[in-house]
Amino acid sequence: MNSSSAPMHQDPATTLQVKTENLAALGQRVEVPHYDRNELLSGIVHMSVGGFHRAHQAVYIDELLSLQPDDWMITGIGLMPQDDKHCAALKEQDTLYTVLERTAEHDTARVAGSMKDIIHAPTQTQAVFNELLSPNIKILSLTITEKGYCYNENGDLDENNQMIQHDVQNLNAPKTALGYATKALMDRKNAGMPAFTVMSCDNLPGNGHLTKKILTSFMSLVDKDLQKWTEDNVSFPNAMVDRITPITTDSVITRLHDNFKIDDKWPVICEDYKQWVLEDDFCNGRPELENVGVQMVSDVEPYEKMKVRLLNGSHSALSYVSYLMGYRDVDLAMNDPLISSFVRKYMDEDVTAAIPSVPGIDLDNYKDTLITRFANPGIRDQVQRLAEDGSQKIPNAIIPCIKHQLQNGGSVKWMAFAFAAWFKYLTGVDENLEAITIKDPLASELQNKARLEENSPLHLLSMKSVFDDLSTKAPFVQEVSKAMTLIGEEGTREALSIYLSA
Repeated sequence: MNSSSAPMHQDPATTLQVKTENLAALGQRVEVPHYDRNELLSGIVHMSVGGFHRAHQAVYIDELLSLQPDDWMITGIGLMPQDDKHCAALKEQDTLYTVLERTAEHDTARVAGSMKDIIHAPTQTQAVFNELLSPNIKILSLTITEKGYCYNENGDLDENNQMIQHDVQNLNAPKTALGYATKALMDRKNAGMPAFTVMSCDNLPGNGHLTKKILTSFMSLVDKDLQKWTEDNVSFPNAMVDRITPITTDSVITRLHDNFKIDDKWPVICEDYKQWVLEDDFCNGRPELENVGVQMVSDVEPYEKMKVRLLNGSHSALSYVSYLMGYRDVDLAMNDPLISSFVRKYMDEDVTAAIPSVPGIDLDNYKDTLITRFANPGIRDQVQRLAEDGSQKIPNAIIPCIKHQLQNGGSVKWMAFAFAAWFKYLTGVDENLEAITIKDPLASELQNKARLEENSPLHLLSMKSVFDDLSTKAPFVQEVSKAMTLIGEEGTREALSIYLSA
């Protein structure tokens, strides 16, 4: 039940801006926060605020606060200079925003209120430190993407990274989440305060273990006593997170305006499915997230491998095949019987054997759900978004499955076809001779190698930082070569048709 109601004379045709003063009226149209935001404090600082965080962690917290109001609101941090626009938009809306959930049948909107404040770190650096030093803050959570952890091809801290070098010398004005976390924990240690938990919510294997390794490695360059204190006092829970969250476009803003009469400068769009599996390891207390559906477990790894290998790996695999076949929208691609059959065979024949036993999960049902989610026309996710940063995603999502299958004599046929499509995509020209914009940290090197010989994968597979030792695995090299040749001779659609009919 809402805490207040709209005046009876409120015209439902009137467009309302998302602001605190309009919550009562908005509550006549959509779900709004059921708690007094002014009375609650932040218990979490989150770096950095994007669509996924606002559709996932912040929604779980919003649901929890509606159920049990407590001091677990979120202070969001915009880490990058270009985040100023979004920070300003949220500030103007009292850090309220709309979550537009879309299924194939209908849209549902809700106003999320779990964000207490938003701070733009490059221009408000001291305000970030002040917030992290508050005794109320018990968790620092992260969605900073793979790049934000500044690790090298060996999974170690990249000490040659320019931002890392800057932060080591300028810890009072850092540019990275690692720098901010280090300075904040140093301040808390020096003040005799308890540490906060550092909770990664990024799609990375063993994200808690990785965060601890990278952060303490950074600290070793700054203060070895702090490194030891952190190792002894800070928790780094592993997590598996899942919710398909496309980029917010102008069409999302227009849809809210036209269908719900809501004016929101930075809403978020997402599917109606969400999942969060979280290791129950917190050094300074935590919200009771299990009360809103978060799975609190002692070991996240099986769930993580299931999700990364089946969802993320399939996303990458279908993106390159779909792009070459002319699709730009994921749901339209998945409505092509060739692509949906390819994705299911990719999952069933090449990946499932590489998934450990997952407590409480029916894998066939999970795969069925993924197919439905990918084909959701309400999301209209972009093929190009899924295709970005392949050199960062594929080593985590696909290569471990290739190695498992090669070691156990299993199929790599569909993964090899996906690699062949990726390598064709990396030439930068599609089958209609249209230019492809390659978005990848290694774009230049990948493109140069892809263009050397379009029927051989060896130039690309020789990049050990991405592919490890796959260039020495003759069965896989042969499978990729076969698929590359067929795609080159027949085109992707016909090549896939031949593969599926074999």
